[in-house]
Amino acid sequence: MSEAPTVKVAIEENEGQISARKFLTPECLSAALLVSSNLLSKTPIDEVVLELSRQTDAVNRGDMSRAEDMLVAQAHTLDALFVHLTSRALSSKNMGGLESYMRLALKAQNQARATLQTLGELKTPKQVAFVKQANIGSQVQVNNGIQEKPARTRKTKKAQNELLEVEHGEWLDTRASGTAGGADPAMATLGAKHRTAKRRG
Repeated sequence: MSEAPTVKVAIEENEGQISARKFLTPECLSAALLVSSNLLSKTPIDEVVLELSRQTDAVNRGDMSRAEDMLVAQAHTLDALFVHLTSRALSSKNMGGLESYMRLALKAQNQARATLQTLGELKTPKQVAFVKQANIGSQVQVNNGIQEKPARTRKTKKAQNELLEVEHGEWLDTRASGTAGGADPAMATLGAKHRTAKRRG
């Protein structure tokens, strides 16, 4: 008896799940913050969500003009904040106020610089180069950028010499043994009493 086929039943979302998925989108969260801060006067939140969705879709299509406009505006705002804080610092009557305002002013100036740098990278992205490392030769080791020969090099040369001797059936040095030098007295020429009585012709 064959088994009954498995049937996949589609599970529909209830109203709570639909609302949660809708209200937790980035557009809804940003719209809720903008409306609650009274920055948009009495603009309906639904219209704010739709506008943010249009801007998000534009970015997804590769249109970064809105993001570029935003960065330019933020850079101007940070620059104005730098000027204002610097003015407050110079008008301070004590060193503590001067130091506090100047610290905040320099932070605003640095943020303005970083914003403009981000804008520049957005307009002209950096070219990333991928470089592959090629290891040439089996007798080279790379340690922190320093090339060194392995310690087994001498053993390799010795093995090559022994292999050459076996293949040719003779030693590399075929010359007759030479006379002992003065460097090793033990191997010096024999004395008169140790010589043979008969000399070779």
